Amino acid sequence: MAEHEKEIQQWFAEHVTLDSEPYTLDLDQARAASDLHQNTLVTARAGSGKTRVIVAKTAFLVAYQGIPLSQIAIFMFNRAAAAEVNQRISTVKVDGHSLTEISHQNTVDVVQIASTFHKFALDIVKQAQNSPQIISENDQADLIQRALTQAVAGQKISPQAYQELLNIVKGFIARAGQKFPGKSSLPQLKQVVTETCKILLEKSPRDEATKQQIFYHQVALKTYISYLDQLQPPCIDFNLLMDQATRLLERTSSDKRSEESYLNIRALRYVMIDEYQDFSYLFYALTTAIRTLAPAAHLFAVGDDWQAINRFAGSDVDYFINFPEYFPEDCVNIPLATNYRSAKGIVEHANRYMLGHYDAEALPARAHSKKKGKVKVVNPARQKFDCQDIEEDSLGDGRFLQALATASSQPLAKISSAAGKLLKQLYKICKKHRHEQIMLLHRHNFTSFRNLDLEQLQSALRDLLLSEEIMSPDEFTQQVRSMTMHKSKGLESDVVILLEFNREIVQSHHPHATIFPIFGDTLEAELADQQRLIYVALTRAKHQLYLLSTDQEICL
Repeated sequence: MAEHEKEIQQWFAEHVTLDSEPYTLDLDQARAASDLHQNTLVTARAGSGKTRVIVAKTAFLVAYQGIPLSQIAIFMFNRAAAAEVNQRISTVKVDGHSLTEISHQNTVDVVQIASTFHKFALDIVKQAQNSPQIISENDQADLIQRALTQAVAGQKISPQAYQELLNIVKGFIARAGQKFPGKSSLPQLKQVVTETCKILLEKSPRDEATKQQIFYHQVALKTYISYLDQLQPPCIDFNLLMDQATRLLERTSSDKRSEESYLNIRALRYVMIDEYQDFSYLFYALTTAIRTLAPAAHLFAVGDDWQAINRFAGSDVDYFINFPEYFPEDCVNIPLATNYRSAKGIVEHANRYMLGHYDAEALPARAHSKKKGKVKVVNPARQKFDCQDIEEDSLGDGRFLQALATASSQPLAKISSAAGKLLKQLYKICKKHRHEQIMLLHRHNFTSFRNLDLEQLQSALRDLLLSEEIMSPDEFTQQVRSMTMHKSKGLESDVVILLEFNREIVQSHHPHATIFPIFGDTLEAELADQQRLIYVALTRAKHQLYLLSTDQEICL
């Protein structure tokens, strides 16, 4: 096996180029790119080059195996990722020839080889002479709110309670739409909700929390039904689009006389899926329908179960963890363990966390870089801070409080010294790393300080760095970013600062974490989500990772 991998590695180095540079692969990447199993799962740890492998796999299939581009379908998680893969595939050359030339295809054909599942589904539905109109996020939010208002009509609910209920219902509909899409699935959903409520009532018949949980189930179901009623053709959402496309393919498959080709699916020989840890029931159903039409098609799925953080949106990491159960025929799991992004100390730090808190038997990452890197725990509460000059000129530590007051439009007296200390700590770190890329990450969009959100904190930091000419406006815009841990997935930065990395914040129990057991909501599932999210945050840093926490003992 090792000899084969070295042979493939050498073939890529000698024959394949991207932007005139040799397309080099490590041995794990070479194994994945050349693997010919019917069902292949690639466990790609953070920074291990999964996009590079997907492009390499395409080049290998076309130039080494003689498979035309038209017989390969690649599904990426979003349009930006699909565009990036298409761009790379269009510029890859083997012995000076593009993959389109080797496939004897028009250049236009390669542009769409990588797509999202949603775009693919839309093309299928359109080919069936349907003209769906996908509703926007804003329109969907309006429909849900209208449906909820109808569902609770006549009940006395405070504005605050209504907003909380609306958020709960939105989550229910997002996940119900994945598992029970469309009106045809409503009988099954109703039965599941009825049985769940019965079990809850039998378990704790007099418990107020149980009664509230049953109320949420009933209102959410009623709202979902009303929401689907409002989605009159041709208007549909993405879940209904996926379901409709799947049903069209299933109907074509069952009808042997059907002449429908649906994007030449029958000719497909390879189906590749990126971000497989975020797979869901609808994606699984569509993939199964595709392979029923093209039974000889190989499946090549790439992802990282340590980065599965989208359960709230309907994703199910079980498809990854139990891959052999869903795709048992001739299956294999190939690891991509080498992290090319982060310094050695950062990789080892993230490994220790996941092996100690998530899965002691899991595949750890290994660092390609020999540089140690730095992981530094800092307690902002221990920052020296003098507020005495606030009433005078605010040229000392008072300027941090003033910057926060300005950014949050609060009276100066309302700004706590603890918030000032946090900003001072950020200021000092950014000043030290003024010539590097800096990413500020928080568990939420808001901070623990009253009326101070992440955007306002960044604004206060910006005003200080600019007023003291540490950075120019353009430099700050280009070098400093702030976002939630969730939003950081897929990104990287020279320096990463994890804000308020306190146990009570990053591993806090959400009051509605176990509200819908029909979607697998348990405290264990919530904890696993938090642990994977922390791993994502820890692995964004390339050279320096700061953990800002006031805990006596940090949660790592």
